[in-house]
Amino acid sequence: ALNCQGLLYLYKKDIFMRIKLIIIASFLMLFMLACSVGASSKAVRDHRTTVGTATMDDFTTITPRILNRARFMVDRTEDRGAGAIIDCKYEYPALSNEEVLAGIEEVRYKLTLEARMKGSGGEMYNVRAIVQSYGRYKGSSDWVEIQTSDITKQRIKSFVNELKTDFENRIRSF
Repeated sequence: ALNCQGLLYLYKKDIFMRIKLIIIASFLMLFMLACSVGASSKAVRDHRTTVGTATMDDFTTITPRILNRARFMVDRTEDRGAGAIIDCKYEYPALSNEEVLAGIEEVRYKLTLEARMKGSGGEMYNVRAIVQSYGRYKGSSDWVEIQTSDITKQRIKSFVNELKTDFENRIRSF
């Protein structure tokens, strides 16, 4: 037979166990809620492609030449502390079937090339191509970010391959 103290001990132990379970379940629910809200509200729409490694001199001299060859017009070049960017003017491609079905009336995209200094030093920079696509729906004058079309991705991929080849040939010549 259990005495009164034994029953009181079991009762307190049971209460503390239930409180712990409630607290753990509450934290799990908050965690799941935070993850689900954060992921859907800010979807990444831009298309990023790694070009490769280059020196700053190669980035500023070779890249505009290859951009002109690929019929991209350079809008501005900006020197930043640990790198540089080259912005191109907006391109207005023909609409794809997916964009027409989505009700988009006009599409434009912008290519930005970014050079960031590598962590190891040595005056080498990582070069990336970033494409941001915008669309205008029928009856609206506002441009909204849209998913980059496969046709645009293919054009950027061929440009990136050409730029990467020129960077590699330049590095091998030294």
